[in-house]
Amino acid sequence: MRTGRMIRQSVFQLGMAGLLAAAAFIPVSTVAAEGDAGQPGAFLTYGAGARAMAMGRAFTGLADDATAVYWNPAGLSNLTQNQAIVQYVSLIAGSNYQYLGYNHILPYVGTLGVGLILLNQGEAEGRDSYNELSDSFVNNQLGVLLGFGTDITPVLAAGGSLKIVSQTLMNVSGTGFGLDAGIMYHPWPFLNAGLIFRNLLAPVIQLKDEKEEYPLNMVLGVGVKIFEEQVKLDLDIAKNLEQDVVKLCLGLEVSPLPGLFLRAGIDDTEIGMGAGYRYQEFQLDYALGLQTVEVMHKVALSYYFGGFVMDVKAEPETFSPVGINKVSVLKINCQTKFPLRIWTLEIRNEAKSLVKKYSGEGSPPGHVVWDGLLDNTSPMPDGRYTVILTVEDASGGTKKTADIFVNIQSILPLGVSPVEMLE
Repeated sequence: MRTGRMIRQSVFQLGMAGLLAAAAFIPVSTVAAEGDAGQPGAFLTYGAGARAMAMGRAFTGLADDATAVYWNPAGLSNLTQNQAIVQYVSLIAGSNYQYLGYNHILPYVGTLGVGLILLNQGEAEGRDSYNELSDSFVNNQLGVLLGFGTDITPVLAAGGSLKIVSQTLMNVSGTGFGLDAGIMYHPWPFLNAGLIFRNLLAPVIQLKDEKEEYPLNMVLGVGVKIFEEQVKLDLDIAKNLEQDVVKLCLGLEVSPLPGLFLRAGIDDTEIGMGAGYRYQEFQLDYALGLQTVEVMHKVALSYYFGGFVMDVKAEPETFSPVGINKVSVLKINCQTKFPLRIWTLEIRNEAKSLVKKYSGEGSPPGHVVWDGLLDNTSPMPDGRYTVILTVEDASGGTKKTADIFVNIQSILPLGVSPVEMLE
């Protein structure tokens, strides 16, 4: 227990130092850059998800949530649960920016992703050629992303997003279609390298006599996950292939406690920081964007369900081989990304010695019954026993469940009657 506490403290200290370093990595004056404002399709460069935006929009090398359809559709293949996300950002002058996303895992096939981006700039004053007031107008922009990501090999994934964009300006509307394509290379569990080409097929918007073609952008991202994924780093290098400028984004996420996330990052438009908290199936994320003239607040709510899970539950958690509850049923829920080759269920005592082992080929059964008896049919000593399920899949990867505990208690505690034990 002391070792675990020391590890968590070290992770927390490292994370806090990293957060400060990320926030100070580039002078604040650098953040005064114009970003992509004024370019065709600039609203699609704003970002998706309060989590990624708190990390300085550095997410191409990680792309491990429902916003992957935006950041790198190849990252959809790495998702382990279905997720729905809604984000809201209040902008200046009554404008707002919204993102809705959803991904759905198709076992052994890939993952579908959908993203909806809406920029509502509200009504603005219109003026004629003599600078006199005329009818007001709206400028709304909408982007729809339909993506799919899948594994090409155990270490290489690919994905693409069909892009549908529309703009309404002064009662004139236009629609265009485009395509993003990305790859994700993960040679080791702690390292990802992602590459995305945005507007590989460029949308073209026609508004009256004006035609806008979205520029081709390339982003290379490197993501690192260390300390059992309690610390995640991402560095993105972005290049608009029609300009000479190269942009850097740096982001960091630290999880000092289960379910709690602290984040910081920086890009060419702002310094980001934020936090997130997950409770059961829900996660709330907040991001603060520090710009030279204003402060931006971003909030997102996510819901997780289904997908790939692997866990073991004991019912009951306490039993006695010579008592009323003579067995414990170890219920197994195992849904993995790749088909399984072999599985092993081990039961160890408090000294970590192996006392029982179940194994087989393919997927494990839905449950295993443990009677708490030694091979010679005598009951095992009272105490707490650890149960661990280990599987090896067709890709050669090995996964383990978190430790669960089962108690054998045959000797009644002092002052407790058999009737009380039964109740």
